[in-house]
Amino acid sequence: MGFEIVYRISGANIAWEAGKYFSVIVLLAGLIAGKRKDFPWVFVLLGMLLVPSMFLSSDTEPGRTRELIMFNFSGPFLLVLSGTYFMGRKVQWTDFVNGFRLAFLPAVSLVVLISLNSGLGDLEFTSIVSNEKAAGGFGANQVSTLLGWFLLLAFIFRIEGVRLTPYVWGDWAMIAILLIRGLVTMSRGGMMAAVISLLVGIAVLWFGEKSFRLKTRKMTAYILVAFLFLGGVIWFTNRLTNNFLLYRYQGLSTEEVMTGSAGEGSGYLTGRDDIMAGDIAAFKQYPVFGVGYGMAASWHAMYYGMDEPAAHTEYTRLLSENGLLGVIFLVIAFIFLPVRHYFRNPSVRIRYLFLLLLLVSMLTMFHAAMRLALPGVLYGAAFLSVNRKLY
Repeated sequence: MGFEIVYRISGANIAWEAGKYFSVIVLLAGLIAGKRKDFPWVFVLLGMLLVPSMFLSSDTEPGRTRELIMFNFSGPFLLVLSGTYFMGRKVQWTDFVNGFRLAFLPAVSLVVLISLNSGLGDLEFTSIVSNEKAAGGFGANQVSTLLGWFLLLAFIFRIEGVRLTPYVWGDWAMIAILLIRGLVTMSRGGMMAAVISLLVGIAVLWFGEKSFRLKTRKMTAYILVAFLFLGGVIWFTNRLTNNFLLYRYQGLSTEEVMTGSAGEGSGYLTGRDDIMAGDIAAFKQYPVFGVGYGMAASWHAMYYGMDEPAAHTEYTRLLSENGLLGVIFLVIAFIFLPVRHYFRNPSVRIRYLFLLLLLVSMLTMFHAAMRLALPGVLYGAAFLSVNRKLY
C-alpha cells in the first residue's frame, strides 16, 4: 500500500493498478489461510452491489472498456475485501505496532526518491497550484496523500510513545521531512486529511480517557516545544514557497494574489465541485443502476470543459456509476458499519485507532477517490480488534 507511489514514480510499475492488485492477492491469501468463525457476510452483500455496473460500461475499443471497469471497480472491491479480512479480526498490540512499523518503511523510500528528483533548493514557486515538480515529477495529489498518511502514522507512534527510528530525535526529524515534502507539493488534500484525522483522534482520547488527560498535562512543556518545532517547520516551508503555501491554504488563486481580485482557481475544491455536479446529474438521469464504471466522464465534460476528467470524489462516483446500488453501498459501508463498530467497542483506545484509520481513508476518498490502494486497505484495517491489555 505504502510502496505504490514509489514504483509509479520510478517507472517500475507492472500495471497502473498494481498496488491494488497486489493488496487483493495478499488479502485473498490471508482469507484462505486464516480460518475464522464469524465471517462478515455483510461485505459479500457490498461486493454484489458493485457487480451490475460492470455490464453498463462500453467503449469502441474492448481493451478500453476493460480499463474503465478495472480503474473504477478495483478500488471499491479492495475496500470490500479489506473489510472482509479485517472486520473483527483480533490482533495483539505488539503485532499491530510491528505491522504498522513495516507500513511506514516506504516513507523513507518515497522521501529519498522525491528528493533525488527534485531537491528543495531547485524548486520554484510562481503560482498557487499543485506543484508536480515538488512531488518528484508525479501527481502532487497522490504524493501528498501518501506523505500525509506517513505523517499521521508517525504522530500515532509519538502519541503511543513508540519509536519508529532508534531515537526520538530521529522520529521528529522524519516528521519534519515528511511535513516539508508534503506541504511543498501544494496539494492540500493529503495534509488536511492527516491533520483532521489526528485532531479527531486526540479529541476522543482527551474527552474519553482520564489517564490521557493527566499524562498530557504532565507533559505540557514537551508539547509546547513540539508545537514550536512544528510551527517553525511550517514557517520555514512557507518562506521557501514565497508565501504561496499560505495563500494556497487560504483558498486564494494566483490571479487573486497578483491582482487583488477573485478569479478562476479560488476556493478549496479546485474544480471538484464541477465534477461532483456532473456525477449528480448522471445519477438523476440514471438513478437505478447508474451509467456504468468509467462512463461518468462524459457527464463531467458537460460541467468541467472539453476534457473528460475522472472522478475525484468516490462518494459521488458511486452515485453516478452505480446508481441506487451505490447509495445502498454508501449507507452500509460509511454509515451503518462504522457507527455500529464504534458503539460496540467501549474501549476509548480502540475507538481512537478506529477513527484515525477510518477518517484518513474516508477523507482520502473525498479528494482523491480510490486512485490508490491506501483508502481501501485502511478502511478495513480500521475494523481490527486490537487487544490492548494496558488499557
